[in-house]
Amino acid sequence: MKIKTLVMLICLLSFGVADAREMKAKKTAPPSNYGTTNQYYSQLISGGTPDVAELNLFANMLPKGGDIHHHYSGAIYAETYLDWVGEKNYCIYRESDGQLKAQKYRIEIKPAAELAEGAVKICISADAVRRDNAFYRELLMRWSDKDFSNHYHEQPAPDQQFFDTFAFFGPVSNAAFQDGLQSLKDRAKAENVQYIETMLKKPPDIANPHLAKLINDLKTEATEDDTEAVLSECADFMDGDAAAKAKIDDYVKSLEEVAAGIYDAAFKLRFQAYVSRNNAPAKVFSGLYAAFAAAKSSNLIVGVNIVGPENGHVAMRDYSLHMQMFRFLNQRFPGVKLSLHAGELVLGMVPPEGLKSHVREAVEIAMADRIGHGVDYCA
Repeated sequence: MKIKTLVMLICLLSFGVADAREMKAKKTAPPSNYGTTNQYYSQLISGGTPDVAELNLFANMLPKGGDIHHHYSGAIYAETYLDWVGEKNYCIYRESDGQLKAQKYRIEIKPAAELAEGAVKICISADAVRRDNAFYRELLMRWSDKDFSNHYHEQPAPDQQFFDTFAFFGPVSNAAFQDGLQSLKDRAKAENVQYIETMLKKPPDIANPHLAKLINDLKTEATEDDTEAVLSECADFMDGDAAAKAKIDDYVKSLEEVAAGIYDAAFKLRFQAYVSRNNAPAKVFSGLYAAFAAAKSSNLIVGVNIVGPENGHVAMRDYSLHMQMFRFLNQRFPGVKLSLHAGELVLGMVPPEGLKSHVREAVEIAMADRIGHGVDYCA
């Protein structure tokens, strides 16, 4: 017993000496990178007012990997779009006029010679916008979220403000894809982002009036077998249609051309093909077919998505049908990844019943690999 007790005491003393040495080493050793970073961050957010400017610099320096939910047209600065308006000699409506079909803040791409006299008077150049400081500021507020938190009472509802912007600068968003992508790359690298997966442009529609009617006439209560039979007939047509294949090939080629020289060893750029969920069912399906076929044929296109206000009447009405389209095309084009906007809804936007199943259907029916937004609940 005495020997055992002595051995145990020696062991305890040994451990105690080791622990003491370790503690002493910790006190004298310089703090780790993690500890230093943590201490610096805590310093920035302590006190009554965080140091926002330095926090932004700190966030820029953090390694971020990739931006995998990225809208090209929403990522370009409003000021850049205004520069492109000037370069293209387009104009911007400074007021609305129903008779002239003019909408305030919207870009007009028609030459002045083709516009009615009244339209010419209210559609001003980029230089004229810049000279009118009040309208310039107002324009930036409607083309972006500039000052939204300070002037929310002067703005449309947040979701409407967001979706309106795409319609306002849409006519010029495709004016300089390579310049735009290069500016996004430069900004990404400055923010320590090495990868962007962006939605740049929609794939082509493949029209066939007879088949389009079959899809558009699908009823909500149609069985899965009935729906799949119609989708199969339409997909079979597109499989064998030379014009459809040519359009899809041209779409892939156009992406490859604008991406040339943008990605390199330090930065990677990839695309998601997408369709609008507020179009007629036949247009959605033909666009999805083209998107899947393009993704299958090009390593630059890494996924397929669906965009647009999810609370729109057509989007809500056809949501389950859209998910069935994804499932069908997933089987037709195995291996194509899906990154779907789903559950982009909150109470008050739609009836409560409309919040129950969108995320679940995107995952279980469409077999989505990733979900964008997903803020509603699923039952």
